[in-house]
Amino acid sequence: MTPQANEEAKQNAALRLLPITRNFPFFAGISLLFGLVYTFCLYENPCGITYPLFTLFAGGCGVHICRRLAIPIKKGSWFLLTAALLIGISTWHTADYRLHLMNSFALLLLGIVFALHQFYEEDSWNIGKYCNAILLYLLQAAAALPFPFEHAAGYKKESGAKGFRLLLLLLTGLTAAIPVSAMLIGLLCQADVVFASVVRWLAVHLFSPASLIKITLQFLFGSFSLYCLICSGCLQGISKTVPNRQRIHPAIAVTCMASISLVYVLFCLIQVFYLFLGKGTLPEGYTYASYARQGFFQLLWVAFFNLIMVLCCLKYVRPHIWLRFFLTVICGCTYVMIASAAYRMVLYVQQYHLTWLRILVLWFLAMLFVLMAGVSLIVWKPDFRLFPYCLLIVTVFYTGLAWARPDTIAAWDYVSRLTPETVTDLELAWLSTDFSADAAPAAASLGLSLEELKTRSQSANDYARLFGWFWYISSSEEDCRQYPNGLRAYNFSIDQARKLFHQ
Repeated sequence: MTPQANEEAKQNAALRLLPITRNFPFFAGISLLFGLVYTFCLYENPCGITYPLFTLFAGGCGVHICRRLAIPIKKGSWFLLTAALLIGISTWHTADYRLHLMNSFALLLLGIVFALHQFYEEDSWNIGKYCNAILLYLLQAAAALPFPFEHAAGYKKESGAKGFRLLLLLLTGLTAAIPVSAMLIGLLCQADVVFASVVRWLAVHLFSPASLIKITLQFLFGSFSLYCLICSGCLQGISKTVPNRQRIHPAIAVTCMASISLVYVLFCLIQVFYLFLGKGTLPEGYTYASYARQGFFQLLWVAFFNLIMVLCCLKYVRPHIWLRFFLTVICGCTYVMIASAAYRMVLYVQQYHLTWLRILVLWFLAMLFVLMAGVSLIVWKPDFRLFPYCLLIVTVFYTGLAWARPDTIAAWDYVSRLTPETVTDLELAWLSTDFSADAAPAAASLGLSLEELKTRSQSANDYARLFGWFWYISSSEEDCRQYPNGLRAYNFSIDQARKLFHQ
């Protein structure tokens, strides 16, 4: 880029950021408030009652920022905000750390999609364009890191000393309050033992050097992240048009898809004849259970690959009636493959039992089955808006998964095969270490006390005390560090587990 072009780009960026620089006190203030609430709600607190409160606050910030920028709230944005709030509440409703991580990632994606939906006219965007836009939006936000400092310097220059005089006075008052507060706290600690214990706890957990550094970094991360994300949206640096890339001659794709369709049709006939109907002769040494288990993950990947392959053909190959026909055949065969993979998993679960991962796989297969309906429709109806359809399906399915609490379902299935008289110590250890406190209702149905569960599981696995939720729900301060007490960290599932075992 030439110096002249670089200067023009800077001027264009400054012009687009004018609504922010003109209202710098508002955007700086809401960013600092966001960082403060983010730190208070989520500092060392991944699943407490403050999580949905932060989600609600973040959604409110998004709406308020858009209105301040004179951007009307679009119809689809309310769906995204509602889904985000439901996922935020579900985080407080479960003790499963895997769902906590997945929920955080889902909320981040929903937030980015909300911003893109508000700042851009993306009705014509396809899935590939949206994925590219998400990446570019985040990269633009990272590149906008110098903007808060530049805007603050510009605001100081324009407003003169008046804008920062109040801040200086506040800092002076805060500095004067520190020694006075220290003296008063010392006197009050001597006056009341409970107050002294609270002060000691705060000194250890919040005001230690390590805690102060982490709190400060989290506050700065939250504040700068919001400000930079706002700047990224206002820059409008993502191309709004989707170029037509249908350049490949259809003869190439038709030949390729016809060959693949032939293989798929043969494979699907075998699935129907051997697996679904149970007819025919299996190879020597195979039972139907082992036959059902074999190739499950390969089928899963092939079904997912088919979805990507069909979308790529529609994007890069010029339309042709025979191409649409063979793509429809592939979509139909993909349905059979999804059904085959699901049937294999069901047979395997009947032989063994449900686990968190197996529930996730069955959930993904059901979602993929519905997604393929949209892909099949776009083959014959190119103007069908596939991305909003996929966003709706994935959001609804994921919200359902978050609220279903897979750990609870898997635990009930596991415990249904046990009895209080025959359950072994090793089975109890597995129930403690491989599940979260979401499994408490199922574990309580065995009729064993918490102390008995802890003693027997530890006798089978020495690491049970370190990684088992039997200890995490204990009233002992030493054991419950993983599931801390307190109003801010209150979690529905953990509280339910403690009540079930009288902790």
